[in-house]
Amino acid sequence: MKKVKIGIIGTGVGIRTHLNGFRLVEQADVYAICGSSLRRSEEFAEKYSIPIACSDYRELCDMKDIDLICVTAPNKFHYEMVKYALNQHKHIICEKPLVNTANEAKELLMMSKGYDKILFIDHQLRFNPYITKIKNIIQSNILGKIYTIKLNQQGTGFANEDAKWSWSFDASEGGGVRLAMASHLTDLLQYWFGNIPVVSVMGYLNPITKTRLDLSGENRDVEASTVCTAMINFTDELTAQYTINAGSYANSRFDISIFGDKGELTFSLQDKISLYLRNLIGTKQIVEVENVYQDERENKVSIFSGSFRYLAPLVVDAILTEDRSKIMKAATFEDAVYNLTILDAIKLSANQNKAVQFQERGNSYV
Repeated sequence: MKKVKIGIIGTGVGIRTHLNGFRLVEQADVYAICGSSLRRSEEFAEKYSIPIACSDYRELCDMKDIDLICVTAPNKFHYEMVKYALNQHKHIICEKPLVNTANEAKELLMMSKGYDKILFIDHQLRFNPYITKIKNIIQSNILGKIYTIKLNQQGTGFANEDAKWSWSFDASEGGGVRLAMASHLTDLLQYWFGNIPVVSVMGYLNPITKTRLDLSGENRDVEASTVCTAMINFTDELTAQYTINAGSYANSRFDISIFGDKGELTFSLQDKISLYLRNLIGTKQIVEVENVYQDERENKVSIFSGSFRYLAPLVVDAILTEDRSKIMKAATFEDAVYNLTILDAIKLSANQNKAVQFQERGNSYV
């Protein structure tokens, strides 16, 4: 049986998400791993029965046997790693965000013009059955003209004030929830509505716990965001609001509310998708969704990492058959430029304490 040989750069998301997803695909062979050092690569290769441990990402990318490279290292390394992988002419999946700024994304977009291998950013929620169902409902016009989207995501990852310093708390390495999570929520808007023109962006960022101890016992200032909120105004009177808190003391949440002039849609991890229509005000209609993993229905797995399981077999099939139709909705490098333009604006707005204006949009409502 022909198999797709996969190399993973990174031992965090690469193991939790990519390895776990591809291990469910019979024709996928996770063949090589690269961590921050050869010792770490060897440790994870042995622990997860991966044949090859590489000393650095160049060694992995240079391997002739590798078909697909997954770039899952810390954000600050994505630019150089993707650039190198492009030169080796491999299929590439890069973890979100593609890079840390829109300008870097534009550079990679120019470098990848005409690239004939699979190349996309891992915004795996696009392949989740619940998220796809929401897109179908929006496109069906059941909700009418959409005017407001509210997104809320919270988790406990940064809640422990005794958690030691890591790259996730380091702004210079691309840490913080603005890049980690706001990139996902911005991409949801892109997936559902396309890259529609932005009018203005207002952002707020806060690290909450202002210092963390590093491994040597020294206090280090935290500048990367634990909390991110944003108000984004688009053309045609569409507004999106999202709140992200990685330092929550409650349970994890992921909530979606979409308001249209004919109806409303809600999603939560507990209740999944519900509809409320104008002709049945106050009546809740449960929307059934097929082909969902049972552990996801029962909230035993994160919808974020768990969604890669829907994408992994499609990628392998696309490589083996050279038919990419099933992964056409994956986030492109062009999408990354749009996404990071909004994320850059959130940062600028938060630090200047004023909205970033892209274009004018006025009305006379009171």
